[in-house]
Amino acid sequence: MTASTDPHFAGDSLRARFRHSDADVRRVLLREATDFGDDYQDLFVAACRDAAVFVRLEAVRALEGNAAPEAVAALIASLTDDSNDVRLAAAESLAQIRDSAAGAALVESLAAAHGFARAAILAALRNLRRPEAESLAIDALADPLAIVRREAIGVLAYLRSALAVPHLAARVTDDDNPQVRRAAVGALAFANPEQAQQALLAALHDSEWQVREEAAVTLEKLRPPAAVDGLITAMADEHWQVRLKAAAALGRIGDARAIGALAGAITHAIPNLRREAVNALGAIASPDAVPVLRAASCDSDIEVRKAAARALKAIKGER
Repeated sequence: MTASTDPHFAGDSLRARFRHSDADVRRVLLREATDFGDDYQDLFVAACRDAAVFVRLEAVRALEGNAAPEAVAALIASLTDDSNDVRLAAAESLAQIRDSAAGAALVESLAAAHGFARAAILAALRNLRRPEAESLAIDALADPLAIVRREAIGVLAYLRSALAVPHLAARVTDDDNPQVRRAAVGALAFANPEQAQQALLAALHDSEWQVREEAAVTLEKLRPPAAVDGLITAMADEHWQVRLKAAAALGRIGDARAIGALAGAITHAIPNLRREAVNALGAIASPDAVPVLRAASCDSDIEVRKAAARALKAIKGER
């Protein structure tokens, strides 16, 4: 029996019924209240302090995207809830706010926030595109918590902040957390190639292969000619995933100096890497690659053979 069908509640308002001692009843009432939207905002705000975790969870979800000052304050407070589920839901609800009026409260709360809450507030400011978000995110790159630094990098990438490029480059080489370094490498994809290439080339030698892989991906997007030597070296990486991305980057840059390194990948055990090397040779379109591509046209993998046929046609100038 739900609260709406229990005769004990007949004639009472939904707010009065919410004082029921049964937490399951209170949760059901919150769900009923969501049908009335902002009419029950005060109930949702109050329920963020409910004794029952699943009631608080329902409440913060009901406040998703709500930019009213009381709602924003309740969601910010919920970022420090004892329950991880409630904290995550509060962060998601804050991130859905699209009304810039909520920005001032978020900015004000950031300085006093702790840990996960700082990351969540930064995410909300990112989506609001608040003018303060850029400087706040740059400052947050020095935060002691990796989760906050990663979120700050996300903000700066989303805003395509030119001012942040030197700070992001510093995270690539100096941060002690590989996930932060990887995020910073990816964020440099919007940067001027000349500004980013030194940090990205350094990242090709990072101790973590995922960072090296991300560096090759970003270099493929930026295509700086100065990266060719570093990418050729990356073609000997112990992880084939790094070699695959390096091959793609070399194909995009199109420098014939890469032919030898790409040819060395044609016999690798992983078909995807062989295919990417063949594609890169086709993109470079040098006659010097023809013998290698002819050998690849007999590959045991049909996709490699198809790629070799396309590459040979590209070199001959055929469609």
